[in-house]
This record gives sequence, structure tokens and C-alpha cells, in this order.
Amino acid sequence: MGPPWAQNFLTGALCLPVFWAVLCPACCSHDPPIWRFTSSEVLIPRKEPHRVDGSKMPDQLSYSMRFRGQRHVIRMKLKKNFLPRHFPVITNNDQGAMQEDYPYLEGVPGSTATLDTCSGGLRGMLQVDDFTYEIKPLEASSKFEHVVSQLVSQYASEEDERCTIPEEEAIQELEEVKLAESPRATPVYLWRVHMKQANIHYTISNSLWLQEKNYSRLVENVVIINNIIHSIYRPMGLNIYVRVLFIWEQWDYVDLQTIPVRLAISNFGLYKLHAWFHKIPHTTSMLLTGHKVANTTYFSNPGGLCNANWGAMYVFIIRYHLFLGASVLAHALGHNIGMRHDSAGCACFRRTSCLMAPVPDLHDVASNCSFEALHKRIHGYDACLSVRYPPYYNFPYVAPRCGDRIVNNKEECDCGSLKECTKNTCCGTNCLFTPGTLCDMGDCCYRCKYAGPGTICRDKLGICDLPEHCDGKVEKCPDNFYIQDGTPCSPNAVCMRGNCSDHDLQCQALFGYKVKDASSLCYEKLNTIGDRFGNCGLKLQRHGSVPAQCLPTDVLCGILHCSRPENVPGGGEHTTCHDIIVKEDTEEHCFGYDVHHGTEIPEIALVVDGATCGPGKYCLHQNCTFHQDLYFDCDVQVCHFRGVCNNKKHCHCLRGYKPPNCTDKGPGGSVDSGPPPDREEGIRAHIIVSLNQELLLIIIRLGLFLAAILVSVLTK
Repeated sequence: MGPPWAQNFLTGALCLPVFWAVLCPACCSHDPPIWRFTSSEVLIPRKEPHRVDGSKMPDQLSYSMRFRGQRHVIRMKLKKNFLPRHFPVITNNDQGAMQEDYPYLEGVPGSTATLDTCSGGLRGMLQVDDFTYEIKPLEASSKFEHVVSQLVSQYASEEDERCTIPEEEAIQELEEVKLAESPRATPVYLWRVHMKQANIHYTISNSLWLQEKNYSRLVENVVIINNIIHSIYRPMGLNIYVRVLFIWEQWDYVDLQTIPVRLAISNFGLYKLHAWFHKIPHTTSMLLTGHKVANTTYFSNPGGLCNANWGAMYVFIIRYHLFLGASVLAHALGHNIGMRHDSAGCACFRRTSCLMAPVPDLHDVASNCSFEALHKRIHGYDACLSVRYPPYYNFPYVAPRCGDRIVNNKEECDCGSLKECTKNTCCGTNCLFTPGTLCDMGDCCYRCKYAGPGTICRDKLGICDLPEHCDGKVEKCPDNFYIQDGTPCSPNAVCMRGNCSDHDLQCQALFGYKVKDASSLCYEKLNTIGDRFGNCGLKLQRHGSVPAQCLPTDVLCGILHCSRPENVPGGGEHTTCHDIIVKEDTEEHCFGYDVHHGTEIPEIALVVDGATCGPGKYCLHQNCTFHQDLYFDCDVQVCHFRGVCNNKKHCHCLRGYKPPNCTDKGPGGSVDSGPPPDREEGIRAHIIVSLNQELLLIIIRLGLFLAAILVSVLTK
């Protein structure tokens, strides 16, 4: 049969249960709940059109099935971007070195009931009010038969399972959670939420590995668990994604046998902080074990989310049904976020108890209290839950194949499907170049050949940027290069990362050419407050990020304040404008942006780096910095006054001089950005062509003249 958590194995993504609680200052319980199936039925799901008119909708499925005397229609929608394309699974060998494995996973369709269709049939969980059902294919059936079983939990004593958090710790302010004379919370779709995301690091302990010893099964189970948690938290505005999976194959990296659970999880947090957190940053960590730690079945650090050390929790997963174990983790995650147990006044839609109930059970819906707590936690100044981490490039979890439009190790190109390949003359359907082809894509690939030397592939975007040219040898454009940071570019700014902008220019770019920088009074009065309308960026704290007050010397590098524009521009979603009046001797309008963390655009509300903030001082990361602290060390004498230094501190020569030192005659440019076209050679070629054309014209005219004379002589 295998361990209980692996029984009824599936690859779903489900709207499921939760269970357990929090001890001060962490949450733990001492005995796992008893679970069982109360009834089972055999049925045959019938596939139905997803829309009334019978037409198909992409990535959506519908099935009709009858159980417990009622007909149910399950509508499923594919979950996209649930896993990173490159999904790291890292193990340790007998020398302690970290190794990587290559799992093969596919996308998982799911909706209100979380189901999987990847392994044949339907596998997953259905939640109907307070009833939880498991569905899976009937083994050895040739008629698409499935078994539906009702899952319940039962306890010897509820009091033994209740968390013993102190009364004063558990009190919740009822004024914040009561709904207008309603005993139950409203449906979650009435909540207006902006989606955030938590990227979870999972670790499989050595005890759990020894009981499974199956990489594929462990990976699959972690994906199922994360799918369930994702389905629970998504209605509250929080997506739960898998960031990385560690498997302690040889031994546990922290002591999980002889020390108190609080100390064990604290050591686990310190280990991942110092060992690899900065290499693979994440939101929080979940440790899954095959044994109890200090006689507890789970533990969570309250409020530790987004903290590199305290973002950690543990669950003794092996004794649970897989879905019940996922519920425990979802509950533990709630405490890690900062939620408390539900109390009087807390209710959830069409459920008798909710996610954060003090007594564990199968839960899949959060209460109004949990919504309120989560909303306060994730929609404040917390950049952690808005950041989009760069992918960890080690391997894809989808098996590579010819036709996926991704050039893999043994492929020269990949033009996609057969239909797409008919439009591509460079790449064949076998993912190899066609005869005579040198390249298929790239800014320096032109008609299946390398573009000629000097062809511009990336033009400059401003006075601090530099152009890049093809070298005629590869299909890729050189990296982006720009003038070295700190190079003066205007009376009020220096170049920073290819940009030249001061307060006036930034205001004009945002609000119109007539708008100017606001009075210095706006910066002095507002940016020292440290709220959403005046700050110097964010500072990290254990529970997230908060606006940072500007020091008096840094006020000109905080939130940008401009004069009042004629028309209020639209900054896009999650963006608001403010128009604040400050008074001293006169009234001054301070107009600017306030940008939420939910946006995936640069922080346009802040003064850009490189703008002046005083004599010989310029903004850098919201600090007013002396010019010598910008590490500008370009000596124009090195370039013989015929060029500038780029961001690699190499000379970019003016046209007419040759790199690297700009001493000899040449086309200009640098050793980094590719050779620009030789204008003199082009002029000489043009002159030669022009002379040849004129000479040909003279010869033709002379021939016609001689022919005319010959004809006249013959006529006479």
C-alpha cells in the first residue's frame, strides 16, 4: 500500500482542506488526526461540452457524474504558470555535495475541484459544502469507471487537538471581522483583490526519503500538495508557486531528532539562510518529514513569511492522507503569514468551520477573519510578495522535444509545428538547418545568413547609450553597452545605466513638457514623513517592507514631486497620483505618483539615479552621494580625447578613430559593441560606382553618335 500520504496518489491541484493550529509563539499539535473513508461509489464520468452551444474553449474541460444521489458537473480550467519552467530538484550525495535531478512533469488541469487528467482518468478531490470526496480511476476497468469516496477525520478528543495558545494572544477584534448581520461570510468573488505570489521552498527530510526512495513519487506528491495550497489561497489574492525542492537523500542537514521543535526549525531557517537562500531566493520554506520532531506533528513560525530566517515551518506528513497533509501545511502557512485562529464572528461561505479553525479538520475555505488578516499582511508595503524571481536555470521539468520552439542541446534550430515550419526557410522540421543556412534567429541573422559587419542591431536610446553592431560572425547582437556611470551629461545630471535625467526632465517625461520640478519645500516637508506619498523607498523588516523616511540630506532623492500638470495622466493599473499642498510662506503644489507593489514596472514615483541633489552630489539608490563615490574613474587621456569610457571601462571611439585607444584611423566604436560601418570605404565605393556609371553613359552616347554618322554615310 505504501505510506498513507502516498496512498490514492494523484497529480492534482485542489481546493482542499486544512488542519491544525498554533502554539505561542508557534503552532503545533501532538497527535495526527484519524482519517477514514465513510463510503465509496463506482461511477462513469461523462465528458460534456464546456459551453451551452457545444463549442470548445481552450484549456477547459467539463465532466458530469452522479454520486450520493445527485448529478454533479465538474468544470475544470488548466492552471498555467503553476510551476517554474525550470523546476529545481536538488539532492545530496554521500559526500554532501548537492546534485540535481531531472523530473518530468506536465501541466495539471483543475478548478473548484482539483483534478488531474495526466495519468489517465480523473484523479483528485471534490469539495461539496462540508463534504470532501476523493475520485480516482477504478483499477483494471475498461469502461472508464471511477471510485468516489468520502473522506472524513475523527478524533478521540477534540480538546486534545485544540491549540493551547494563550487567550490574550488569540483574541481578535470582532469589529474588523463582523459582517452586516450575516452568520456566514460572503462568497470570495465579492472580495476585490490584487494578486500577489508566494514562492515556496520545499525540503524532504532524510526520514521521509528513506520511506519513499522514489524521486518521481516525491516530486509528484510535492506538486499535488502545492496545488491544494494554491487552490485554497488563490481566492484570497495569493498565488502559491513551487520555487525549489530539496531532498536530503543521505542525511538531515539539521538535527531533527534530539532537540526541541522550535530550535530545530530555527536551525533549519539559519541553515537555508546561510547555505543557499541568496542563490535561490524564496518567500518561505516547508520541511516535510517522515517522523515526529520532538513529539509534535507540525510547527510554524508566526509572521515569519518573507523573512529569510523565520520563513520556515514543518509537517510530519507521512501519517496523513495526502490531502489532509496539504491542509495541515496550508494551515501552517496561515500562521507563517500572521493569521490567527478563527474566533467568534469568523465564518466562511457554505462551511461550518474554516481554514484557521482551532480544531483540525478537512477545510478548504478561509474565513472573513483570515481574509482580513491576509489582506492587511500582503497589501501593505511588502515587496516580497510582488517580486517576480528570475528563473533558476538548471533544467526544464517538461521533456525537451523537436517542435517546442525551444532550441535544445542536440538541435540547431526549432521552428515549431509543421505549419509554422512551412513559413521558415532556414529551419527544417527535423530541427536542423536547411542546406546553406548559418542561422535561424537573432538580431544579426538576415535571410538565414549572418548580417554583414557593421550592421546596426541595437541603436542608442539616448545620449548616455551606445549603439551595437553585428560582427558578421555570429547571429547574436553584442550585449548592451552604455557610457560609464558618473559621466556628466547635462548641467544637472550624470549618466547612470545609460540614462540621463534630472528632476525637470523626469517630470516632463511623466506629466508633459510644460511641467517642472516642484519646490524644494515639497521634498523637505513630505519625503521626511515616510508614508506612501513621501519616502526614500522601502526598508526591509521581519514582517515585510515599510516606507523609509528620508534623511534631510536625501530628500531630493526620494519621491519625485512636480508642479501641477494641466491634465492628470493615467499611470496604469495599481497607480495613483497625488496633489498635496504644503504651506510655509506660500502655497506649493506637490504632484506625483504613488506606485503599488503589485506593478511589474520600475518605481516611476522615485527620483531616478544620476539626478543632482546638491553641489557635486547626485542621487544613487535614494541616497544623495558625492560624485567621487559613484566610482567614476574614466580618464579621457586614455582615449586621447577622442572617445568616452563604456560600462566596461573600455574606450568607445569617435568615428574616424580605431579602438582600443582611439589613436589610429578607423571606423570608431569599441572592442565590445561590434565594428560600426566604415563610412570612408562606403564613400570610396560610391565614388567608384558613380564614375563607372558616368563612363558607361559616355561610351553609350559616343556609340550612338558614331552609329548615326555611319547611317548617314550609307544613306548618301
